[in-house]
Amino acid sequence: MRILCLVNVVPYPLYGGVQLRVFHLLRRIARRHEVTIGCHAWDDETDFDNAAALTRKGLRTVPGLITDWSWKRHTLPAAGHLLHGYPPELAQYQSPVLHDLVRSERFDILQIEETLLTPYAKSLPPGAKTKTVLTFHNIHFVQGRRIAEIESGGARRLWARTNARLMRRYEPAIARRFHRSITASEPDRQLLLSGAPGLRVDMIPNGVDTSEMALLQKIPNESKPAILFLGTLSYRPCIDAAVQLVRAILPLLRRRIPGIQVWIVGREATPEVLALAGDGVFVESSVPDVRPYYERASVAVVPLRAGGGSRLKILEAMSLGRPVVSTTVGAEGIDVADGENILLADDDARFADAVVRAISDDALRHTLVRNARRLVEVQYDWEAIAAAQLGIYDELLATA
Repeated sequence: MRILCLVNVVPYPLYGGVQLRVFHLLRRIARRHEVTIGCHAWDDETDFDNAAALTRKGLRTVPGLITDWSWKRHTLPAAGHLLHGYPPELAQYQSPVLHDLVRSERFDILQIEETLLTPYAKSLPPGAKTKTVLTFHNIHFVQGRRIAEIESGGARRLWARTNARLMRRYEPAIARRFHRSITASEPDRQLLLSGAPGLRVDMIPNGVDTSEMALLQKIPNESKPAILFLGTLSYRPCIDAAVQLVRAILPLLRRRIPGIQVWIVGREATPEVLALAGDGVFVESSVPDVRPYYERASVAVVPLRAGGGSRLKILEAMSLGRPVVSTTVGAEGIDVADGENILLADDDARFADAVVRAISDDALRHTLVRNARRLVEVQYDWEAIAAAQLGIYDELLATA
C-alpha cells in the first residue's frame, strides 16, 4: 500500500499535537506500508533539515516551501475566496511542490491532515483510484469561533469570525467529497455529523507512547512546588492560556503557596509570552526534551479557554505520572472523569483551588496519577490507535 499524508507543518521534532499524532501513527504504519509525507516548510533551512531527518528515519518527506506572503500570492486569492463564500484561509496554505506530488505520483491512499489543506485533493489526476481520507485534528469552525472570543485585536477577531462562519458551511461540505473522515474526539465527530448527517466519520483518538513516556518515579520537592504548562506558544489559545495562568491564576495560588513556580514550556514563544517571565515564572521555548520539566513539576496545568480537538499534552502528563488540572475545553476529547483521573475547573478561583489540592492532598494526587496512567495504557497507546487507522485503509481499498 502506498500512502501520501499531507501536513501543514514538518512533523518533526515532536513539539505540537499535529507533529506527535502524524509522526507516531505514520512511523507505525510505515513498518508495513510505503509512506510519503508532504508538508509545508515555513523556514528555508530548519524545516528542510527536519524533513531530511524524517526521511532518514524511514518516512520519506517532501517539503514544499511557503515564504512569499505577498499581496499577489496570498491577499488577492484570499479576497477571491471570500467573495465566492469560501474561507479565505484556504488560499494561504498552498505549495506548488505538494500539488505536483499529488498530481505526478500514484498513491493508494491520500490522507489530508486539516481542513485548510483540502484544495490539494483537486490535484489528483482524473480517473485516479486513490482513496481519500480527511483528518480533523479539530473542527475549524469551532476553533475559529473560540479564538475570536479571546482575541483582543479587532482585525484578528474579525478574521477569526469570518473564517469560522464560512468554515461552518465548508467543513461538512468538503468532508462529503472524501471517502472517509476522521476526528480525534467524539464531540468533534458529533459536530461534523450535525452539519453532514449520514457522513462516514470515524473517531480515532490521539495517543501517547506509554513505553517511551514511562512513569516518572521521582517526586518533586514539595517545599518548592512548580506547575507546568506546555503548548505551542505562538498558537493564540496557548498564548491566552499562558497569560491567564500568570496574570489571573498565579496570584490566587501565591496567597496559599507563596513560593510556587510556573514553567511555561513549548516552542515559538511570542513576545507576549516571553514577557511573562520573571518573579518565579520561567518561559522556555523550543526545548529538545520535555521530560526534565515534568520531573521538576508537581502538577501539569491546561488552562485553555479556546481551541479544539484533544490535547496530547494531557495524555503525555498522565503517562509520565503527573496530576493534571485542566479546563473542560482543555480536556475535550479525552475520556476523563473529574476527581478520578483529572481535576477540572473553568474559573480562575476553582482552577487555583484544584492546583492546591493536587499539590497538598497526597491521597488525591496518588489516586489521580494511578488512574490516569491506567487510562492511557488501556485507551490511548499509539500501537492500538495505529491499528485502527490501518483498518480504515484496508476497508477503503477492499471496496475499490
